[in-house]
Amino acid sequence: MRRWIDVIILIIVIILILPSLIVSIFSKKTDDDSPPSLQKSQEEDDSIRIRESQVDYNEPTITLYDHYSKALESIPLEEYVVGVVAAEMPSTFEMEALKAQAVAARTLAAGKLRSRGGRGCSKYKGADVCSEFIHCQAWIPESQQRKNWGDKYDENSQRIVQAVEETRGYIMTYNDKPIEVFFYSTSNGKTEDVAEVFSASLPYYEVVDSPGEEEAPRYKETFTFTYDQFIKIFNSKYPKSGLSTSNLAERVKILSWTDSGRVRDLMIGDIRVKATEFRILYGLNSTDFSFRFEEGKVYIDTTGYGHGVGMSQLGANAMARQGQEYRDILKHYYRGIDIKILD
Repeated sequence: MRRWIDVIILIIVIILILPSLIVSIFSKKTDDDSPPSLQKSQEEDDSIRIRESQVDYNEPTITLYDHYSKALESIPLEEYVVGVVAAEMPSTFEMEALKAQAVAARTLAAGKLRSRGGRGCSKYKGADVCSEFIHCQAWIPESQQRKNWGDKYDENSQRIVQAVEETRGYIMTYNDKPIEVFFYSTSNGKTEDVAEVFSASLPYYEVVDSPGEEEAPRYKETFTFTYDQFIKIFNSKYPKSGLSTSNLAERVKILSWTDSGRVRDLMIGDIRVKATEFRILYGLNSTDFSFRFEEGKVYIDTTGYGHGVGMSQLGANAMARQGQEYRDILKHYYRGIDIKILD
């Protein structure tokens, strides 16, 4: 009788308990488990985001001269960078282009931080930087962002904050020092050698290709002057030019071009002029220009927008559209640099 009882118990175990144990063992693999290769890729992506968007560094404050309030303000560096990116680049640009702009803006600021040995702003006493784009770099406060973007403020602000946070603390360095940063809107297809514009050679600025900008709004533009207007503008700075309406077409000559295809210098009447000075005098988009003289008018055709040194913002956006990451973009326009946390 005992033997039959043992047999019955064994049958119960096999039928009821053993299947539950099997299910329990195999249920340790969760429903959302991914294949090993996908899981590893996700872990690597998460690791990159942690390294770049949650890096813990000693964030400095920066003293800004705000030309909106006409006062000095001390604000955290990352908050300042948000205001720069909002002012310097359209929020609709690709995220990697916005990140590249954030690093460039942060680098420029790092080089001016007096608390880190920087030179500060030479125009406003007590300031590290000012918000005037023609002197330091553009910056706009939140109130101006809201005014510019209207009902798209939340969307645009979120994108810019994301770009700043995901590059938090990173700057470009050369020999462990922040580089001298220049950037501009639109190239003519190539960048310019810094020495052609700012009269000082820097090793990380070379002439490099910057394709994909041909559809930019100001890639091509024509400026028109009557003969009288052209002469009046030139004589306002160079009164002894010897220009007249009868000889103007023959007395305007381009003498040389830079390696990037932009004009280096030209002869206007009796005066030899650098193209960078001529561009400012006539308010031209760039130094890549040519002349046409037709029916008493001077037509100056320009290509590109800006001085051409360093990163083209439209070029950065074109690279981002091709799948390039912000580090690739920056290392293309600034040669031989490292991207490191601000020390």
